[in-house]
Amino acid sequence: MSSLEDRRDALESQSEFDAKHAAALASVKRSQLLKEGEGLAIMHAAMSFGQDALEGPLAKVVHASKLFCIAALFIIPNALIIYLN
Repeated sequence: MSSLEDRRDALESQSEFDAKHAAALASVKRSQLLKEGEGLAIMHAAMSFGQDALEGPLAKVVHASKLFCIAALFIIPNALIIYLN
C-alpha cells in the first residue's frame, strides 16, 4: 500500500469514529435532558400540590387525610396493647 492509501483508510476510520462519537454524545445529552425534564416535572407537581393543599378543592381532602393519620396514631397503638394483653 502506498502512503496515500494509508491516509485514505485512516481518514475513513476517523470519520467513522467521529460519527459514532457524535451519536454517543447526542445520546448522553438526550438522556441528560430527559432526566432534567423529569425532575422539573416532579418539582412542578409538588409545588402545585402544595398550593392546592392550602387553598382550593384539594384542601378538604388533605385536611381529612391529616385527621385520619392523627386518629390512626392514637388508635392503632392502643388497639395493639389491648389485643396483645
